[in-house]
Amino acid sequence: MSQGEGWLQISTSGFASFNKARPPGHLVKELVQNSFDAIGDEKGTVALDYRMEKGRFHVYCRDTGGGLEDLDAMRVVYLTHKTDSHLKRGRFGRGFKEILSVANEALVGSGSKGLHFKTEDGQQITSKMQFEKPVNGASVTMIFDWPEETAQEFDSYFAAFLIPPNINFLLNGNRVHSKAARYSVAASLPTEIYNAESSSWKKPRRKTMIELMETTSDEEPFIYEMGIPVANAEWSVPFHANIQQRVPMNPNRDALASGYAKRIHTSCLPTILPDLDAEETTADWVGVAGAKCEADVQQDILHKAFGENAVRSVPSMGKRDYDHDAERTGAHILKTSQMSGGFRDMAKEHLPSAKQCVDLVQEELRQEVTKQSFGLDDSNKSDTRLQWIEHRGGRDHVNACLTFAVWFCQQLVDSTNAPAMPVSGALALGSEATLLGVEIGTFSAHWSDSNLLTLALDEDCFWQAPLGAQALAVLVHEAAHSRNMHHGRGFTSEVERLAGVAAQAMFINADYIRKHWPQLVRSA
Repeated sequence: MSQGEGWLQISTSGFASFNKARPPGHLVKELVQNSFDAIGDEKGTVALDYRMEKGRFHVYCRDTGGGLEDLDAMRVVYLTHKTDSHLKRGRFGRGFKEILSVANEALVGSGSKGLHFKTEDGQQITSKMQFEKPVNGASVTMIFDWPEETAQEFDSYFAAFLIPPNINFLLNGNRVHSKAARYSVAASLPTEIYNAESSSWKKPRRKTMIELMETTSDEEPFIYEMGIPVANAEWSVPFHANIQQRVPMNPNRDALASGYAKRIHTSCLPTILPDLDAEETTADWVGVAGAKCEADVQQDILHKAFGENAVRSVPSMGKRDYDHDAERTGAHILKTSQMSGGFRDMAKEHLPSAKQCVDLVQEELRQEVTKQSFGLDDSNKSDTRLQWIEHRGGRDHVNACLTFAVWFCQQLVDSTNAPAMPVSGALALGSEATLLGVEIGTFSAHWSDSNLLTLALDEDCFWQAPLGAQALAVLVHEAAHSRNMHHGRGFTSEVERLAGVAAQAMFINADYIRKHWPQLVRSA
């Protein structure tokens, strides 16, 4: 048996103090991931055992992989004879050297050869060994000054690994079973690979798969590197994200590269969006990820989070309050100034403003009214219209009611200082009703920007009590649109003013009304 000086060909004291600050599980995982890499895509077994023996904490890791090509390389930091690949978990064999630096003793074997790392007379020495019985694959035994409770920490930590289906992973003799992915998402993500020509680490993008595994009730979602837990997934959905290539990390390999988790979120969001409810869809991570998704995904996010009728708030413009108008149409008003950046950007890109919503509804209503409206002298009357006129008291009664409504609104319009167009009148079928099996539209009265007042024949108040409070209130409301087509503070003020004008007009013109519409006065 020959001996050499030291274990590692560096000053190990600083290296050891650096690595002692790391959690024991993060150090031992380096042994496991090296074993996973050694097996690769072949079928094989990795066995990890740990326990207290004679006051020291012992760790045993064995695998049935291809073995170790050069045991001497185990002693040299940043030395490996393997070609680097982004499909390997290990980086230059660093993991073994890091855990070795904090061990009291270690024995590594592969085939018939071994290295024994120990301390004699205060000096670290390395002994080369020959085994009578060759080791199948590789075997590592290590001894530490860790406390007994380390075993419980290892139990929960290593049981959470996502084991590749081709590997039989035994944890203190008990198998940790593989988990099936709920979803597999194709993605192009940054990875890490060493470029030998430039002697530097590169972070190129590579196509890979992200396996989404459902978490249990007591698990936090994590991002994994080919089955090895790396960092919190930073999202609110019950899925682990298992990246099937090397994950960019800091030098300690315990934190993700900046922005990497957000790339995972963006890649996976279109797939898991159907699993989110409305509240979950409003989470900040969804907004950040969604802002980088395709347009159709962004629209789905907005609809799920805020409903199909969501519109962007428009600050009150003078006397017009478009938000109030939009609410009257059933819209859900979103104040983008109070939204996080991602949602704000998506809302501005895809949601109509309150003004656009109101303008669209008014245009649709105008078109509907125009399509349905007609005059008493209209020669192309349908049977339904004639039936409604007769139902409302006949042609003369309907004409009297309509001419009164036009006259009344003209008094209101004339009360403004600004010159206004004359008021004219028309009829339509408008409310949600059915007469003789014919379905009707959805309005009771409408005021156009050309001062055309259209009254729905199926609105009772105009024909049964044309001088009543309900009919006059509707006419006051409609006449207020001559000054402001949109509802809001200015419109409300105009309605209040015109209510006073209406009372004055009815009082001053009482004799005129009795003379021209006596039948309406008698029915009042």
